[in-house]
Amino acid sequence: MTKLVRLARMGAGLTALTILVLSVVPGTLRPHLLGNDYCEHFIAYFVTGCLFAIGYPRPIQLLSSGVLLAVCAGLLEFVQLRIPGRTASVGGFVTAAVGAWIALVIVVLVRRARERKLVISYK
Repeated sequence: MTKLVRLARMGAGLTALTILVLSVVPGTLRPHLLGNDYCEHFIAYFVTGCLFAIGYPRPIQLLSSGVLLAVCAGLLEFVQLRIPGRTASVGGFVTAAVGAWIALVIVVLVRRARERKLVISYK
């Protein structure tokens, strides 16, 4: 296992834990960095998806990561129904799941392009 894979796995675990913690704290304790919940959902799950894709590159691991992150997003939205100051929304779930899957696809495409040494020419 390379150092990059090891770091990506640790980062994936830490970002997933961060998403979990920030999703279950009351609304008054959660930081609002971008002012737009959907943008925050997308970026959080996009970064986590990238780290999972780098750390777990086999096809079954990629599929499992995408499903896991989407299910996690749905469950966390459902849990937020019981947390004071929090609101759950289908839009939050969709934005998070799409962010995770787009990250997985981008990492796979970049990896395949690097393996094939794809050169794009504008001539």
